[in-house]
Amino acid sequence: MTKLQPLINRTVAERVLSAMGVSALVLTDKTSIYQATGYWPQSVAMGQDGAAFAIVPANKNSSVTLITSQFLHYLHDLEAPAPGGPLDILLYTAPHGLEGGATPPIFLPHAQGGTPDPMDHLTRDTTLEVLDRNGTFPNAAAALNHAVAAITGTLATESTLVAGILNGRSVFCPAEPLLRRIRMIKSPFEIALMRHAAHNNAEAARTAIMSMKAGDTYQDMARAFFAETGRRGGVPMFLSTDSTTMRNRDGVIHDGRSFQIDAVSHYAGYHGDFGRTVFVGEPDPIIRRMVDAARCANDAIGVALRPGLKYSDVRRIGQEAVASAGYDMVIPCAAHSVGLFHTDEAYDGDSLHFKKADHTIEKDMVLSIDCPVLHLDAAGNVHLEDLWLITDSGCEPLNDRADPFLRI
Repeated sequence: MTKLQPLINRTVAERVLSAMGVSALVLTDKTSIYQATGYWPQSVAMGQDGAAFAIVPANKNSSVTLITSQFLHYLHDLEAPAPGGPLDILLYTAPHGLEGGATPPIFLPHAQGGTPDPMDHLTRDTTLEVLDRNGTFPNAAAALNHAVAAITGTLATESTLVAGILNGRSVFCPAEPLLRRIRMIKSPFEIALMRHAAHNNAEAARTAIMSMKAGDTYQDMARAFFAETGRRGGVPMFLSTDSTTMRNRDGVIHDGRSFQIDAVSHYAGYHGDFGRTVFVGEPDPIIRRMVDAARCANDAIGVALRPGLKYSDVRRIGQEAVASAGYDMVIPCAAHSVGLFHTDEAYDGDSLHFKKADHTIEKDMVLSIDCPVLHLDAAGNVHLEDLWLITDSGCEPLNDRADPFLRI
């Protein structure tokens, strides 16, 4: 049986929503519903907008409400949440979600002449328990109206669909800027998932790279990373490597060349992000010096990274360390938040489109520290990137930092 629990940091959500005068989030996006409830809304992911909703009240002690299909609750073997717990579930029986009247609960019949499934009654019973407790709704719209009936004030939502369904309500605001603020500070559940994602992503990248040799192709390496990610239960996103020109026009890994890799995958929706330099044989001295400079910046930031700094301080600390060590090289030393997205941070001024902000770093953020060397050389290119969890007074790496480069 699948146990659901909200992944979202409810304490931070309460702080953000209260500061903006918002009573609740009414969520329609698949990723938002997942973060709010722990439930992956398969029907929404397949393009059926409005087939599931999540309502997150500003008050952290109030239950999050998941609205989904009764049949999917049964089919996915979901538990019946404890009354008064962090999550409640409302179920509708209309086959097509937003339309249709209430029908009797739908369960899979036993095959005529076959043997009944002895496990079926377990998931059937939990579905009936939810229906008995909260009632049967004819469709998702009716369940949504019921769920927000007692919530007064402004609702934050991601979709005009919600305003159309709640046509008696008039006060709405965009949910996206609020969600981005909340997502930057991880809950304990999210931190556990980020640990797993960061470790597995880095290990999949290392294993894939170390299986390569001169004469193999960059495409071979990407396929190996995808396979290694899958073996660890993750979902690959991309393996960026070398330069586009090298990949497109030649595509072969050559002895004596060095190249950067940037590996991204996710586990249960949460992302790993890992960057290294790969030496193919003996590196050119200029490349080795670039790697040393990137490591200098990365190490200095790792010592200093803590709550209270700003993103701009991270850049300054890294670049000052590089200059003090005598390296005349351009390294961005950029910070960005990682979680449900490769970049899941709030935009400057709560913009609805990406605008990089100079955030203040807080405990329980997970940050990528990006240290590529921005110089062009015929011998190759250089990158160094790790994921860090911000702690009470410092930071903790979420992936193994032992090797600033890999050699094949």
